Amino acid sequence: MPRKRLTKQRTAIEEVFESHHRPLSPGEVHELARGQVEGLGIATVYRALNDMVEENILRAVDLPGIAPRYEKAGLKHHHHFHCNTCDKVFDLDGCLLKPDIRLPDGFTVLSHDITLSGVCPRCSKEQPSS
Repeated sequence: MPRKRLTKQRTAIEEVFESHHRPLSPGEVHELARGQVEGLGIATVYRALNDMVEENILRAVDLPGIAPRYEKAGLKHHHHFHCNTCDKVFDLDGCLLKPDIRLPDGFTVLSHDITLSGVCPRCSKEQPSS
């Protein structure tokens, strides 16, 4: 698909992904990009995200139990961490799948996703210690 016209809204959204190296929700993209483009609407963000996925600039990150996030397409294989407190998603470098995993006879792994959940460092600092 040919790339859509670069508007100031679209440019601001692309810049958000250039400066934030983790999967972002549409709401996060909206909040971050609207600092650059006054009056940016959430519908415009959703349209741009859909277009950018179709253009293979972004990819949707579907994690269990949470709304989709978006990250730059073409990143090397990695997994994700979901903070249960702030609801942010972070990239984890490398692969967590054990190389010596034993599959039942006849099974072949074609792909896999691993998502860890817990509390990120920022939220850990904000929680009162017991």
